[in-house]
Amino acid sequence: MKALSSRFSLRLTLALDLWFGGVVPAQAWGPRGHATTGAIAEQLIVGTRAETEVARLLKGPGVTLGQAAVWADCVKAVQHEEGVFSYADPGRYADCKPFETPEGMARAVAYVQANWQACKPHFGEDPCHRQYHYTDVSLQHLRYGRQWVGTSDHDLVAAMQACIAVLQGRPAPKPFHFHDRTEALLLLTHLVGDVHQPLHVGAIYLNAQGRRVNPDAGHHDPHTDTVGGNRITDGHGPLHRAWDDVPQRLHPQGLGEDGVDEARRVPPSPGRPADWPVLWASDTLGASRAAYEGLTFSAASGKPLRWVAALPEGYAQRREAMQRAQLIKAGARLAQLLRAIFPG
Repeated sequence: MKALSSRFSLRLTLALDLWFGGVVPAQAWGPRGHATTGAIAEQLIVGTRAETEVARLLKGPGVTLGQAAVWADCVKAVQHEEGVFSYADPGRYADCKPFETPEGMARAVAYVQANWQACKPHFGEDPCHRQYHYTDVSLQHLRYGRQWVGTSDHDLVAAMQACIAVLQGRPAPKPFHFHDRTEALLLLTHLVGDVHQPLHVGAIYLNAQGRRVNPDAGHHDPHTDTVGGNRITDGHGPLHRAWDDVPQRLHPQGLGEDGVDEARRVPPSPGRPADWPVLWASDTLGASRAAYEGLTFSAASGKPLRWVAALPEGYAQRREAMQRAQLIKAGARLAQLLRAIFPG
């Protein structure tokens, strides 16, 4: 098993209440962005067998596809103290309310407990279920490959493939564990959004002087890792957070029918559904490079090390245009995937 190393430990410290509150840390798109992905897909599967099967699988949780897309971040409320797992502070976050029935909280606890440390080779890393949300391929690469630094057999791409396998009736590969197909669907609905967030796939690797390095060319120092942009500030907060924070006009109601119409025109992916996560991550790498285009960085300072990015003129407008394109693409591809898993 390829270790992700301690560079990801910062992700564990990003508080869940910030994600649901006024600012959004490293949870791709925030709750409304994920809801947008699910809501678009929900409209694109109307009248198909996929609609019927999704409704059947989500009957237990009693949620729509748009609501289901938030579940994988809601389970981060599960805490582990002295060997005991518990769901903390139910009722605190409105987007998690549909899952906070006794049965729903029991499901969250069971999922987290089963996916806590089977993939965790070093102390200080994220629990397994948190590592399922991202991969950090260096921007120098044109496509996703399991051989690169920042990838593993339990990263975002691997987690999507595990969900697809379970929904197609095959067992989940190690280290993943799903209690049923509903759990796999809840996770997959979220991860399709994650794989379209540029900073959840492509990572910039810097040295202490703020210069770009290729970690796969013998230049990787875990102490100077940017942790997916979380240790880079743009003057207002972490760069990663700015990409997660989706403006109101990109929420489901804001995109409206125009967004759905654009999603209908997204071309289908070639090959088998099991191969699509690799294709989509490779495609998102292009957006990842664009996200960092024109940025310059200060020398690192502090403990842990952090960098300050100077943004080019018009960067906020460029970011929003890319967010819109990626969210629409994510909704379209989630629908395409569900229709491929449940043909007819």
